[in-house]
Amino acid sequence: MSFLRHLFVALMYATVAVAVAVSTPRLLPGIDIRTGLILGGVVLLCCAMLHEVIARHIQQAHQADDIGELRTSHDDITRELSLARTEVGNIHEALSNFRGAKDANQFQNDFENMVSEVRMLQNLVEQLSSQPHAGATASAQIDRTEPAAGASRSVAPVANNLDDAAILHIIKEGLRQDRVDLVLQPIVSLPQRKRKFFEAFTRIRADDESIILPEQYISIAEREGLITAIDNMLLFRCVQLLRKTQGPNKNVGFFCNISPYTLADVGFFREFVEFMSDHAELASNLIFEFSQATIANQDEQIMRQLGRLAAMGFRFSLDQVTTLSLDFVALSEQHFKFVKIEAEALLAEFSSPSEIKDIDLQDLKRAFERHGIDLIVEKIESEPTLLEVLDFQVDYGQGYLFGAPSKSHTA
Repeated sequence: MSFLRHLFVALMYATVAVAVAVSTPRLLPGIDIRTGLILGGVVLLCCAMLHEVIARHIQQAHQADDIGELRTSHDDITRELSLARTEVGNIHEALSNFRGAKDANQFQNDFENMVSEVRMLQNLVEQLSSQPHAGATASAQIDRTEPAAGASRSVAPVANNLDDAAILHIIKEGLRQDRVDLVLQPIVSLPQRKRKFFEAFTRIRADDESIILPEQYISIAEREGLITAIDNMLLFRCVQLLRKTQGPNKNVGFFCNISPYTLADVGFFREFVEFMSDHAELASNLIFEFSQATIANQDEQIMRQLGRLAAMGFRFSLDQVTTLSLDFVALSEQHFKFVKIEAEALLAEFSSPSEIKDIDLQDLKRAFERHGIDLIVEKIESEPTLLEVLDFQVDYGQGYLFGAPSKSHTA
């Protein structure tokens, strides 16, 4: 109690005692004033004792409440200390593992990879929001479609009978909602048919999980200035896939196509080269693919950027090749290690014995080997076609005969 409250109670008890001392002789004639004063003193003493008992009882109740709160707080503190000990133990274990790790720079490398990926994704977001149209330097025609019969062999249903507006909506939402899937098709060694590489394609999913294929959206994406964003997403997914699958016993290579539209976007391609410099350890597993028409332009700035990638150890592949009358020396100097040609085009080139050719059938294999280039024949769809292709002693084959494109669940 506060001092004022105690003073108030004492005055009240004193008032009661005085009242008893004064009124008792008047009410009871046999009691004189002295006896009344004694009775008043007794009443005052009893009130004081009663007050002390009540005060002590209240104090004990408050102390019991305080003890209960202290016990609760103690339990909470004990629990927090236990959690803290566990966290400290985990931190200590992590630090011990870090000190004992073979590569003490792993944390720093992971952090740097994260930063470079964020920078790459930021460029993708900027491209999607601005949607720039491709310039005149990107006028070369490209055919990024999958091999024949791709639609009929897809696991997911293909969205058909769509107009351009519907396809454009699927493209935009697919980029925004992360529904651009990485699809892989095997490239096998011949004649063993062992899987050595994979080529990466993209498929875009709609809201109902149906898909649109490259042959459906390429021309529309080019027209709307979105093809670079799609290509860049493919490049980014390939890097993610390799980072997850890279290991001592995983020496599979991945072909990733770079379109003329991406090459024409000088700003982004420069950023992409910087991005790949942070992932130079993937050079042995990642092959960048360019069309013959693109490389034929010999743009100085593009060739300089390709030179930077080559200096990091990345290899290149020339696809959409229409003739084998190639400058092998120049290709080898530019770090091209693979050349792709469709089976139909290869067979057509050597179908007429009377036609004058820069290279004959017998020397085809040796011409590629002399310059460290491997020939890949794509769109091999049947056994009879394969038998004809094997006459050329080519290194690798690709087509539905060896495997259809399938979605990667690793990336």
